[in-house]
Amino acid sequence: MSIFLILATLWNSTQQLDVQLLGKTSIPGTASDLSGMKNLLEDKSPNNRLGGFGSAIAYTGQGNKYLLLPDRGPGDGANSFTCRFHLAEITVSTPGKIDFKLLKTTLLKTPEGNPLTGLSKGFGPSGNRFDPEGIRVLKNGSILISDEYGPSVWLFDSTGKLKHKFLIPEKFLIQNKSDDAEKEFPPFNKKGRVTNKGFEGIAISSDQKKWLAALQGSLIQDRNPSNSDLKTNGENLRFLETSIEGKHLREIVYKMESAKNGVSEILAIGEENYLVLERDSDAGESAGFKKIFRISTKNVTDVSKIIELPPLKLPEGIVSVSKTLVLDLLDPKFGLKGKDFPPKIEGLAFGPDLPDGRKLLIITTDNDFKPDEPTWIYAFAVKID
Repeated sequence: MSIFLILATLWNSTQQLDVQLLGKTSIPGTASDLSGMKNLLEDKSPNNRLGGFGSAIAYTGQGNKYLLLPDRGPGDGANSFTCRFHLAEITVSTPGKIDFKLLKTTLLKTPEGNPLTGLSKGFGPSGNRFDPEGIRVLKNGSILISDEYGPSVWLFDSTGKLKHKFLIPEKFLIQNKSDDAEKEFPPFNKKGRVTNKGFEGIAISSDQKKWLAALQGSLIQDRNPSNSDLKTNGENLRFLETSIEGKHLREIVYKMESAKNGVSEILAIGEENYLVLERDSDAGESAGFKKIFRISTKNVTDVSKIIELPPLKLPEGIVSVSKTLVLDLLDPKFGLKGKDFPPKIEGLAFGPDLPDGRKLLIITTDNDFKPDEPTWIYAFAVKID
């Protein structure tokens, strides 16, 4: 019996819900990918570890196939992990069960064929350091990936070769790069992204005419300058909207519910509507905020010409995106919260539409390549008008 017949039978026999957990599964942290790489990294971990692949997910538009994107690798940039993405089949085969099958691993490389690496020391004129965090697929097969190191947005072909680097406005960039996070913060830099809080998520509008890149945390100049705590943001995040051709359209403000949160992903619903994943960094019973909001970018203020935003209250006249709660992963009705709940909910993708008109929403976690922690995959049915 096909997935659609199975799920149609289930849904026709129960009251339809706006949001319904269909199932979950976990992939062991010791699993290997299909890169064929046999070498060990600097910390002696294998370069073919599948871990971290839930950092981002994108639907290919074909069957039940998705692209999965690990970030810069184990050790927070301490290893020369070769950047890559994976092709996998994720199928809700029966109610409550998800099947996962890894199909292919593709390495990311420069136009000259040199590997991109997660090593934080790999910067400079010939440096190839890359911290991939968001992934989306264009209809022509090209792959858009956002990066935290830059922050940057790069376009790749299906073989993993870099085709194009989009220009990013200067206010997002730091002047003095370092492999030491403390040395990328003031007084060494007075503007730009904070280390590990660059473009964490990216979305392509439904008409494929533009992309929207989401910072994980506020820019240095948009924070409280007297606060040296790298983990505390301002509440006002900039999202960068750019045409597929590379023309900067606008910068808009997403206002977080707490300065202790961050944005992990953004997913297009239409041309002006998106889902945004906002979360804290706590795990298990301590997890307090893991929510997905629907936002609208209509009639918001373009803040491109505003060099500095206040960390909390926006100035009079600046309109941020509107927000509506869609899904709280910690809601008791889903039964997910508990001692094993992961800290890093990071990937969002719509799969094939479901028989009753709701959308299949796949959510993935990033296990930071820890061999003793699995990667979780959750499947929800959501009603999107």
